Amino acid sequence: METFCLSNSTPMRKPYLPLKKICGSLLLLCILYITGCHKSDAPGSQKDSGGPGDAEAGAWPLSPPAEICGNTQLLTGPAVAPAGAISVPAGNNSGFDFKREGATFYLESGVHTIGGDALSQIIPADNTTFIGAPGAILDGQHVNQYAFTQRAVNVTIRYLTIRNFMAPRDEGVVNHDAGDKWTIEYNTIANNKGAGLMVGPNNIYRYNCIKDNGQYGINSCCGTETNEVVNFVLDHNEIAGNNTDDWESKIDGCGCTGGVKFWINKNTTVTNNWVHNNKGVGLWLDNNNRGFVIENNYINDNDGNGLMIEAGYDARVRFNNFKKNAIVAGKESARKGDYFPVPAIYISEAGSPRGFNLKTSPMLISNNNFENNWGGVVLWENANRYSGSSANTHKAGTIKIRNLYDDSPCKSGLPDVIPGSVVDKFVCRWSTENVVVENNEFRIDKALLGCTGGNYCGINGIFSEYGTFPEFSGYQIPWRITFQQDNIFRNNHYYGDWQFAGFEVTTPDGSRVSWKNWTAPAPPVPDKPSIDNRPGTFGQDKGSTYVK
Repeated sequence: METFCLSNSTPMRKPYLPLKKICGSLLLLCILYITGCHKSDAPGSQKDSGGPGDAEAGAWPLSPPAEICGNTQLLTGPAVAPAGAISVPAGNNSGFDFKREGATFYLESGVHTIGGDALSQIIPADNTTFIGAPGAILDGQHVNQYAFTQRAVNVTIRYLTIRNFMAPRDEGVVNHDAGDKWTIEYNTIANNKGAGLMVGPNNIYRYNCIKDNGQYGINSCCGTETNEVVNFVLDHNEIAGNNTDDWESKIDGCGCTGGVKFWINKNTTVTNNWVHNNKGVGLWLDNNNRGFVIENNYINDNDGNGLMIEAGYDARVRFNNFKKNAIVAGKESARKGDYFPVPAIYISEAGSPRGFNLKTSPMLISNNNFENNWGGVVLWENANRYSGSSANTHKAGTIKIRNLYDDSPCKSGLPDVIPGSVVDKFVCRWSTENVVVENNEFRIDKALLGCTGGNYCGINGIFSEYGTFPEFSGYQIPWRITFQQDNIFRNNHYYGDWQFAGFEVTTPDGSRVSWKNWTAPAPPVPDKPSIDNRPGTFGQDKGSTYVK
């Protein structure tokens, strides 16, 4: 054991009240809360996995840790300008000179606008701070596309309501150009088009209300080879009701909606947030993300998955509370007769393959609460999706070929064929590999979800599909993901009518896998997988309990 202190982005280890409810004159308690000083096992120790014997198991938040929207006490700025600040009067600020390095701007109470042109915007200088007085509003008038733009370093924005900007799809209103070392805190960023915020390296976004934006609440996009999105901290935000424009219905399969979307991020911390009622996925990690810590969040009532991790790498997902997610998407899927599970956590071609110096190995999904979501945790791998295949929707490479930005070694002159120069063709894949799902509680009442008697909801699983592309044809990938890539469910607790998807989305007769067969010893992997030797038992959930 060693003693160390962590920042306030580190999750508390037991159910707790939001900061605003415990901080007042109790200064010492608040200091202890914020610094998070406590004893813990050294990082990388056995107990760091949240495995059996962890005394802090089950310590998800019992109520939202970030009740920010409408909290005037938390969101209201100082009534008097800070010493040395430059006061900005309410009204049309289009002629105001905001580009003064090192300045602090105090936006006075009232509505501020920045001109009548779509490209009117505030371009900060380095080391500048923007502070809103009580009731200070920056309004885009349904005309301006962007609020704060370009690449200044070390910009701080506090206590503003930022609304009615018209960012185009896949672009954002605040920090549009992904500036380095921006701190965005105590703001309401709402009712904008596109994304409320974009993200750059070393950004800190905390104690914000981010709601009802047209596409994303936050679009953490996009890392590049020379300017990665690294060390992003997203802590104590309320992220609600985003994707009001319902982009998925406008562009089929765009994968471009939800509370927060992360693209090519590294070493990101997502803690103590309340992510709810978004019109799509709550938190979506898409395309070569790695080194994520997702802890102590309250994630509920999102139309899609509460959390999706796709075409990427390691994450530590612990001490979160998932409630009533994916019900809208699940019912729509059931209406279409689609048996593909719609879970609270969906892992799609993502994991922590050994040998690549990833931060968390294995990927951990542990000590979470799952209550009346459409489903639980699903680990899936598309047999036909790999660098160089026409089924791949991502242009970047994979960490397995040592380059996230160039997958040309996996491409040949022939469609969907990996060149013979690639000795191990599996380096061209994102693989759902080395994922441990443990010490979670899964609760479901199908009557409340409206799916009693069906086998659409209440599904956990590990599976793939029959490969139809030449490099990974047949049952190669179903056998690998299910039995050969170290994907493990164990020491979980199930309450209610849970079923399972193993090897394929359904069994050959169209049913699901029973608890008995899910937990019975797994068969040996055949030398030549075929339609005649598909497995019927899976050897999963050792040490788990099941109460129907």
